[in-house]
Amino acid sequence: MSLRRWALRGALAGGATYAAYSFFKPVQSTDFTGEKKMKRIQRFNSLVSRGDNLQEAAKSRAEQLAALKNEVFDVVIVGGGCTGAGAALDAATRGLKVACIERSDFSNETSSRSSKLIWGGFKYLQVAFAELLSTKSITAPIASVKKFWGEFLMVYECCTERSWLAGMQPHLVQYVPQAVPFSVWVQWPPYFNHPFYSILPIIALPAFWFYDALAGFNGPLSYAMGPRTTKETFPQLKDVNYSAVYCEAMHNDARTGTCIALTAATRGASIANYVEMTGYVYGGEEGAAVTGIKCVDKMTGEKFEVRGTSVVLCTGAFLDSVRKMENPNAEKAVAAAAGCHIVLPGYFTPGGMGFAELRTSRGATMYFLPWLGNTIVGSTDKKCDATSSPEVAEDEIQYLVNEAASCLSSDIQVRRSDVLSAWQGWRPLYRDPNAPPDAPVSRHHVIGVDEKTGVVFVCGGKWSTYRAMAEELIDKVVEHKKLFHAQPCMTKKIKLVGGDGFHELLYVQLVQKYGISEDIAKHLAHTYGSAAFAVCELSKPTGKRWPRFGRVLVEGYPYLEEEVEYATKYEYAVSVKDMLTLRMRLAYINSEAAKEAIPRVTELMAGQLKWSKKEKARQEAEAREYIGHFGGPVANKKGAKLRAATMTDLHDIFEILDEDKNGYIDAVELERAATLLGFPFKNAEDVKKSFKDIDVNGNGRISSAEFTEWWNKTNSSASYNRKLHTKLSLTAENEVAIDKLLMDDEEKRKKV
Repeated sequence: MSLRRWALRGALAGGATYAAYSFFKPVQSTDFTGEKKMKRIQRFNSLVSRGDNLQEAAKSRAEQLAALKNEVFDVVIVGGGCTGAGAALDAATRGLKVACIERSDFSNETSSRSSKLIWGGFKYLQVAFAELLSTKSITAPIASVKKFWGEFLMVYECCTERSWLAGMQPHLVQYVPQAVPFSVWVQWPPYFNHPFYSILPIIALPAFWFYDALAGFNGPLSYAMGPRTTKETFPQLKDVNYSAVYCEAMHNDARTGTCIALTAATRGASIANYVEMTGYVYGGEEGAAVTGIKCVDKMTGEKFEVRGTSVVLCTGAFLDSVRKMENPNAEKAVAAAAGCHIVLPGYFTPGGMGFAELRTSRGATMYFLPWLGNTIVGSTDKKCDATSSPEVAEDEIQYLVNEAASCLSSDIQVRRSDVLSAWQGWRPLYRDPNAPPDAPVSRHHVIGVDEKTGVVFVCGGKWSTYRAMAEELIDKVVEHKKLFHAQPCMTKKIKLVGGDGFHELLYVQLVQKYGISEDIAKHLAHTYGSAAFAVCELSKPTGKRWPRFGRVLVEGYPYLEEEVEYATKYEYAVSVKDMLTLRMRLAYINSEAAKEAIPRVTELMAGQLKWSKKEKARQEAEAREYIGHFGGPVANKKGAKLRAATMTDLHDIFEILDEDKNGYIDAVELERAATLLGFPFKNAEDVKKSFKDIDVNGNGRISSAEFTEWWNKTNSSASYNRKLHTKLSLTAENEVAIDKLLMDDEEKRKKV
């Protein structure tokens, strides 16, 4: 007993010591970027490895199409996102004969419009734990424990697969630290509307240690930052006492998806982009079984059939539309949810560290994530039918801008004009037909089989578990179609294209061997891995003293003209819009810069693919239209309701209402604004009621933060409060009153 007591004391003391150390240690002590200092001098020329050679390993697109038309396959996969391409790679490495088609470019839809996180799913565990501590556990204890266990296993799988990705594919996936700042030790109202999470600031670090344990402590360990270090790391935040820091993995999702597809091609899969399924081919004893699919090559218009033993649908959020080709009455399997993100300049996440705001006006969590030198802010979660357009409604962009502003110190503004790009993707969430109407949508994936046709389909899933999901899917196909000649899954042992020969100093080799700049070398190393040598072999002299080689496509970004040639020759790139959105992520990080690059990319691709003048014009027009759907610094006023979306931003509205320019709005200024907007208050009591609704801390004046918070809460019960919000919204009838506010403000400035 005494031994156990001393062991327990030792464990507690050790934990307390580590907690204290992590709390006060400087953030600089851990290198999360993978750019560690060199420990010894090496002869880099002796380390050069050319890695994967796509020129020799993969067939051309024309050869892939010929195989699709003429051969019979074990597995025919529809969809070339991470799930479909992952399934193609899994099946091909088992020795199965595989066909895979994608109606646009690889990972064009959901797989390229993610948050760029490959995460372990800590949020799912937090929600499940809250439910376990709710009254539901009393009324239905077995069901509650069963649900929690299911969520726990899902998070465990996510953590395990994330560790595999970061360890096996380091050229594509890297750990990035994420801080969760806290301003108080006990929060009320509590986070996530659950009493237990009122003490989240206290338990956050131990919770993150548990999260680390689920991943087998394979990644960087979680730690805490004290007040001083937190403020030094995040000077843009306000009222922060300390931060709990954990690590998630991030990647260039479209590039990872393309690498999965290319790796499948090098392993023998017949895979082609811009081939769309138009229907099913039937056969079997009763003529009801699906034995293939009807297709059209969207680049030429040629129609053909692809035949196989099994057909697998990996069409994500568009699964229901494909299933209804065979059965118009098929029950919906997908509950699509739109997620929107905006991109801000990199100075919003200094030092390459992200952070999270746990409470927005919609009750959601907002993430600030460093990515490709910029900052991703998101996401939203809105149920709606999926479309192929990445366009985000202006009000959603403004909501994210306003929420981002409310998270930060008043010393730094988040303006609508700071938005460099914005996009929307759809989560292909599984719709459980037996779940109650108000039940949350499942984050698990489901694999189903149509009993009549034999078609196998997958619904749901996430980037973190794409490999495990593909393994489970092909296991199901092998069992269902009795493809017993298939070998066991071996994808855990496979590096994706560019992985062989990659190491953390590869970018230095590129600089020394090819005379390219350091930032370009880092970009190439973490985009192509060891295949970056093949890209650099195409590089042309710049005519400058430094860098000597590598012509930049757009000034200020590390993308080279040689990348266009490489992707066109060896990676099945056939479209200008794809080159600027998926192969290079320029449209995702700066839509205006992408538009600027369209003419040059068109010329480069035309030279490789022998386009006519007519095709060049078509490609350029298509690229301009598509990239125009990515939100940029100029707001699209059509359909917008938030006035801030079409003025400049909420900061300008606040300044207009703040007559004496003291940084606050008082009751007199609010009353004057209401009068100018056409609905004067009846009496002082009405002014007081409406003012109190906005003045959250009750100090008799409205700050910019309070005004922003009120703006995003449109369900106010105060009638004058509602009118004020409505009158500041964009409608034709409001324009006269709003212009009056603007003119009065302008006149005052002239007099001063």
